[in-house]
Amino acid sequence: MELRFRLLIVALVGAVALAVWTFPGWRGIFRDRSLDGAFPGLELELQDDFLALPADQRQQLLTMRERSPEMALGMVRVAIGEVDIAPESEQNMSGLTAARVLARGNFTTIDALHKGEGTATIYELPGQRILRFEDFTSTRGGDARVYLSRDPQPRNALEVGSDFLNLGRLKGSIGNQNYILPADQDLSIYRSVVVYCKQFETVITSARIR
Repeated sequence: MELRFRLLIVALVGAVALAVWTFPGWRGIFRDRSLDGAFPGLELELQDDFLALPADQRQQLLTMRERSPEMALGMVRVAIGEVDIAPESEQNMSGLTAARVLARGNFTTIDALHKGEGTATIYELPGQRILRFEDFTSTRGGDARVYLSRDPQPRNALEVGSDFLNLGRLKGSIGNQNYILPADQDLSIYRSVVVYCKQFETVITSARIR
């Protein structure tokens, strides 16, 4: 019995040694199976977050990776980052019920990676004009900004142009939010509200206002 026990121990030690020795060769088999559909180059602990994205968004990111791996990887990290919610203080319509509407439009989808919903409205109050997003939600972007553009439906940086009005950082990818408009600015020259990703130089969503 003692001899059999010793032989069993020797066999187990040998099996462990063999597994360790051959580990580089067979670990890829299990990794490939466990990460089926994963994004190459993304940290292992973030792969589940990537796989939780909508199928069309994942496919678009994988397709983009073929052209620009670094940009695609950056966009994946932005897409799976924490949800950015607009300040609670701006959720209510307090003070705007009697304001005059100057222009309004609905946010639209650009593609699988860039889309938005909700309305953009320019209100005029005594001594002040504001741009308000209501029921707003959009895909996330790196360093997202809010612009007013002369183009009615810009879909890329070229169409946004260089003569836009910059209203600052997007306050949240979800929720109602307000942006103060310059008092002396002629707003009639602008035909759309644009949420623009400055990091990747892409339009996230836009709303034609009229």
